[in-house]
Amino acid sequence: MTAHILQRKEQKRQQILEAASSLFSKQGYGISMDAIAECANVSKQTVYAHFSNKDQLFETCIVEKCKSAGIDWDLEKDHRKPDVVLKEYGWQFQNLVLGEDAINMFQNIVRQADSHPEIAGIYLDQGPTRNVLLLSGYLKLLVKSGDLPHCKDTEQAAMQLLLMLHGRSVYWAYFGFDANESDAVRRAYTDNCVDVFLRGYGYNI
Repeated sequence: MTAHILQRKEQKRQQILEAASSLFSKQGYGISMDAIAECANVSKQTVYAHFSNKDQLFETCIVEKCKSAGIDWDLEKDHRKPDVVLKEYGWQFQNLVLGEDAINMFQNIVRQADSHPEIAGIYLDQGPTRNVLLLSGYLKLLVKSGDLPHCKDTEQAAMQLLLMLHGRSVYWAYFGFDANESDAVRRAYTDNCVDVFLRGYGYNI
């Protein structure tokens, strides 16, 4: 394939992902592939040329959302001080889950959990579970280097930190309310979560 053809193919893929992400977050998983194709201004055949089924498209939307928010960076190759790395990660994580698309998608998945449990499973695998494993891999390096002497289970520790990082703003948003916290207040909260977490596992801040 020529560079021009590859570029056009990638452009079509991005059009589909942007349209699907918007429709999934606003209308839920019940949206049809025809509607996604129309919103993306492509044919239905083009959608299926890139994504074999709606499950795969939904899964890719979640992964791409994490990447675009910076949550998919390779923590294990970041050689800055652990508290600096985790504070930046924590801030980006809260911004991701507090985003309008993320809130809408979460609420739609909860509403459809009984009728489409497989979608909840995809969301858990590509969202929470994926982030736990990403963070756990980084924490394992800190344990190995002696920075977290009290940490015995990095996956459990990763889950603890991620749940802490949600904070009032995210939990309020899940129920449709604005916690009215400024960026400065939210940033202070996520930074404090990281400090509490690291001290609890023996890191010398």
